[in-house]
Amino acid sequence: MSTVVKYDRHDKCKKPYGVKWTIDGKRRFKFFAKKLDQDTFYRGKLAELNKGMTALSLNNHEATIMLRCLELLNGNADDVLLACKQYIENNQLTSCPAVKAIKEYTQEKTKIGRNKDYQNTIKVVLERLEKYFPENLADWTSDTARSWSLSLTEEFSPRTIKNNIKVARAFCNWAVSRNFIKNNIFADVPLPDIILPEPEYLSLAAINKIMETAQNKYPDAVAYFALGAFAGLRSSAAVRLELSAFDFDNKGILIQATQAKNKRRAYLDGFENNLWLWLEWARNHAPDGFALPKRRWYHLRDSVVEKAEVTIPHNGLRHSFCTYHVALHGNAGRTATLLTHRGNVSILYDYYKGNVSRAEAEKYFSIVPK
Repeated sequence: MSTVVKYDRHDKCKKPYGVKWTIDGKRRFKFFAKKLDQDTFYRGKLAELNKGMTALSLNNHEATIMLRCLELLNGNADDVLLACKQYIENNQLTSCPAVKAIKEYTQEKTKIGRNKDYQNTIKVVLERLEKYFPENLADWTSDTARSWSLSLTEEFSPRTIKNNIKVARAFCNWAVSRNFIKNNIFADVPLPDIILPEPEYLSLAAINKIMETAQNKYPDAVAYFALGAFAGLRSSAAVRLELSAFDFDNKGILIQATQAKNKRRAYLDGFENNLWLWLEWARNHAPDGFALPKRRWYHLRDSVVEKAEVTIPHNGLRHSFCTYHVALHGNAGRTATLLTHRGNVSILYDYYKGNVSRAEAEKYFSIVPK
């Protein structure tokens, strides 16, 4: 008689989870560091020792299914077994530890040229998955995926949760293509609704103080403040531009694919004239400001803000440009083009319309060097 039971050690050791079985009166043991591995081995050993016994405990429904299979295959039991074997082989997943799959996935993204910001983002998300899910990728389930997404609500905003789920979906699509998991367990996990907060933008008085302080006290910062406030460029994009990117004769800005967040080349023109007056001033008085290292630019930005005694909200310069530009022209498509924004233009219009008057917008784009 053969038996198999779980057998755990209670002393401190690296592998406390065990399985004990007997064969012809001889005891055998195997221990594991993780309970999941213990459960997997236990089920396998139990099936092995009781091979052939399952057929003796069929219920009526199971027996009916087996008889139907035999009928479909002309009563040949060998054909039934062969069909089952082929089905298993065709649907057999490739065993892969999650940590290994995640490493392969991130390395692949690096090789195809995804930037550092993207790599760091997916690394953080995938590390969360690795800690929450079973060690073997084949054991990942939709129930666990939903549970994981709900657990994020305790710590993160809806936007962050949405981005986490999107990263997880992309990873699982990749895993499915490698036959590591059967289907994308995140496909049916709902994305949270995101309610956009009211945009925070700078008042006319605040932007005047910033530009005046930069011009008089920190001239190297003028170019980047002008690009944010009067062109709507993100700081991350502005710090990657050099003086050669600016076409002063035709009043255009060339953003190369390697400098853009979306990795797409763009030539931008049609900005208000005060932008070019500020950039011309910076070229003549502080040309080094067009080639500042990121850390130096952020230091200057903080210094200007402190000296001017104003507060810039997150993405405040870009939001200010959008707010005043939409008010000036009443044309969301025109604003979106300058932002290289390819999303729903009506959302941009609804978000920024009505925050300031056209008269205020005219004053905003009349702010020029003194």
